[in-house]
Amino acid sequence: MNLLSPSGAGVAAVHGKVLALFGADGSREGEHALDGAAESVAHFGDEWLVLVANGKHLARVGGERAAKFAVGRGIIAAFGVGQDDAVAVCRGDTMELWSRDDERVWSAKAGPFAMPVVARDHVVALDSQGALVFFSREGEALGALRLASVESPESWRLAHVDGSVVVLALGDWLVWIDASTRKTVRRVRARAKILAIAADAQHVAVACEDGHIQCFASPTGEPRASFAAETEGDCQALALGAESLFALGDELAVTRSARSALDVTTKVTSPVSALAVRGNLAAVIDKAGAIRMLAADSAAQTATARGDASALGVHLTKKDTLLVATPRMILRLPKPWQHPLPIQLKIAPTAFAADDAYVFCGMQNGAVDVLDLVSGKPVTTYALSQDDRITALVRLAGPLLVVATGALDGRVLFVDVADAKVVHRISPHEEAFGVTCLAADPRGRIVASGSDDGTIALLDPSKGRVLARIRVLETPVQIAFEPSGRRLACVFADGTAALVTFAQKGATVADLGLRGVTHVGWGDALVFGFKDGHVESGDRHVRPSEAPAAKRA
Repeated sequence: MNLLSPSGAGVAAVHGKVLALFGADGSREGEHALDGAAESVAHFGDEWLVLVANGKHLARVGGERAAKFAVGRGIIAAFGVGQDDAVAVCRGDTMELWSRDDERVWSAKAGPFAMPVVARDHVVALDSQGALVFFSREGEALGALRLASVESPESWRLAHVDGSVVVLALGDWLVWIDASTRKTVRRVRARAKILAIAADAQHVAVACEDGHIQCFASPTGEPRASFAAETEGDCQALALGAESLFALGDELAVTRSARSALDVTTKVTSPVSALAVRGNLAAVIDKAGAIRMLAADSAAQTATARGDASALGVHLTKKDTLLVATPRMILRLPKPWQHPLPIQLKIAPTAFAADDAYVFCGMQNGAVDVLDLVSGKPVTTYALSQDDRITALVRLAGPLLVVATGALDGRVLFVDVADAKVVHRISPHEEAFGVTCLAADPRGRIVASGSDDGTIALLDPSKGRVLARIRVLETPVQIAFEPSGRRLACVFADGTAALVTFAQKGATVADLGLRGVTHVGWGDALVFGFKDGHVESGDRHVRPSEAPAAKRA
């Protein structure tokens, strides 16, 4: 139940038989007497709608006298008001939608329901079994989404973020859901079990069981400010106003926090220096040597360790062992990634790749050293280029290792690792321009080669030929394929990023509007690392796939 509702610059709160009004500074300015004990309140035009216990209608409060709204035969369990003042009402096993003019638009039986939210084009509600049920604004039942949680659905909280997106709090998890697709957008873990939630297009704020309020950026899920609630007793409800976050404690005690303080976050001065994504797991290394393991679809941190300040590359094996390449050694970190096991190197590598059995280190002299992953012992060396250093490596599914060289020797070589021989040698870019980065789709059917000639070349590993060249505006420095292989994300030398989409008649390159980007990886979600050290899931830039823990009903 929502005991607090923003109202202009202030807020309204209900407790017992009183609706109290508070100003922008949190001071109490007035009140209205109610006919019964209030269970929920929502702003409604210039008035408020209040649900009184066991009521068969909502009380419309704020005019010269209270009026009835949404009168029906059954007891109302919950209601929600949309930005256009459409009102969703849960009455018994029925969901109803009412217009601002107090006319019932439609009614659908499929409940019982709780916590309805009116989004842009949808009505979303939680049923008694813990499923989110979706209706169109015309009343059509669109389906349901079930999310696995050990927490009772009675403790879950639902709020509207913006447009078609809603956010569900269950236990200590926050789950963003797109009502138009009925899929999860991202998941973020809060510091403790969530007691109350408020959300809008800028922020998601939650009151946690440990007495703190934690804030997140709505578009990305990235953690922002966290501070003590300072309410009298447990925080009962939150509301986001135009300039303030309000919190309701026991009785009718309201505290206020400036909206500008919600974006405060820990300052990070170490740029991301290496990034790898496999499935829903992202490994991030920064220039200070910190190793962070993150949930890729939310950038929520799951583990940390200490590595080397000058990481060259990082790789996640199929068993989630983390490999970090540095100038002096290869660090192996088996899950839970706390205790690095070193493989010493004699010469600093210039490029790095790995699979589940071997480590490949490209060298300044144009050779690639191969090391056994378990023992750390040298296996062999591929002497490939006498003219220039190895600039990039990528290990394909199957027998091939792809090797890139720089400067005047800007070529791409396909090496059969079993036979230790070059099977294809391609010069995919303009003469005198080296290869700056490589990437391959998960099946190993396409390799992308970036160059400082301002192009991305698409290569066929099986035939050793150039499929296409894509002109871009800057030098590509990082490339990552979508798991389907139909798109790739690219980071450029100027810190911008673009999304390349393939089609039969060519490819389109769309700027993603990001600045200060250093690295990119793509697993279940698209993940970017930045110069200021923060990591951002790319869910707001491209539509992600459905999270594994969710299923349609």
